[in-house]
Amino acid sequence: MHCHKLKILSQRKAGFIGVREGHNLVHLRFNNIMLNFSFTDFLSFRRTTKLLMRNECRVLLPDGSEKVVLRTPYQGVNFLFSEREIRSLVNLMDEAYYFQQIYSLLQSE
Repeated sequence: MHCHKLKILSQRKAGFIGVREGHNLVHLRFNNIMLNFSFTDFLSFRRTTKLLMRNECRVLLPDGSEKVVLRTPYQGVNFLFSEREIRSLVNLMDEAYYFQQIYSLLQSE
């Protein structure tokens, strides 16, 4: 059995993003969320999340807090983020994206 080590593209206190060499699978852990994507789906998730920040898609919850709602394709499954959390997630994904681009360039040489 051949194991591929997880290559961390970005890591913060709240989580990390990594890939396994030879696999088209991005692992994202952020706070208590763990998601796996193909690289294409990761790019789509990153773009959607960045749009949420730009469009200021906030809702006021009954406890008086404002949260950004990230809807999923599954009815009734949504993620809530504070402004600080959504910025942190976007920064984590941006950093991972740029490091993946650098690694790809280095491998193609």
